[in-house]
Amino acid sequence: MTLAYMIAESETNIEILQKLLPKNLIQDIQFIAGESSYRARSLATSLLATRKIPVALVMDADTDNESQVFEKQDLINYVLNQASSGTPFQLFLAVPQLEILFLQDKSLIEKIAQRKFNDLEWQFAQSKPKEFLETVLGKKHSINERIFSNINEQEIKILRQHPLIQEMIVFLSSLTSDVMITQR
Repeated sequence: MTLAYMIAESETNIEILQKLLPKNLIQDIQFIAGESSYRARSLATSLLATRKIPVALVMDADTDNESQVFEKQDLINYVLNQASSGTPFQLFLAVPQLEILFLQDKSLIEKIAQRKFNDLEWQFAQSKPKEFLETVLGKKHSINERIFSNINEQEIKILRQHPLIQEMIVFLSSLTSDVMITQR
């Protein structure tokens, strides 16, 4: 039984979510990569309208400008709400990109990169996390592969503390408790 769909813009974003979200919450979640922001949004809209199963849409804001983030969030929520007809959904907008999750703890990324970062580098990391990680970790292997092969369960718990992951956990937990209530 599919409890919900979790849609993201890319396969690499799906990998990140599957590693960082608690296993017990995602066992009945179907993950789908939209392959672009437009396709992910369109897919979420279609699934809400036709399947009547909750949807979690995870997208990059592609900016850290607060008014642009708010505008994008408002527009996407409006479109999803039009399609949902009461089916639960939630938009999770990663500001500026989902890779920001890896920058939750500076010492952790310094350990993985095996070097310290100055304030200017760290500022760049916050504004362009994916580009920063590709530059620092290299493009030979995927960012996800480099990071997840160099961290342990304790460090994954640190990354889980990011507010975006915490919001996802709350949303997915609410779906689980809703299912338990309806099964009684």
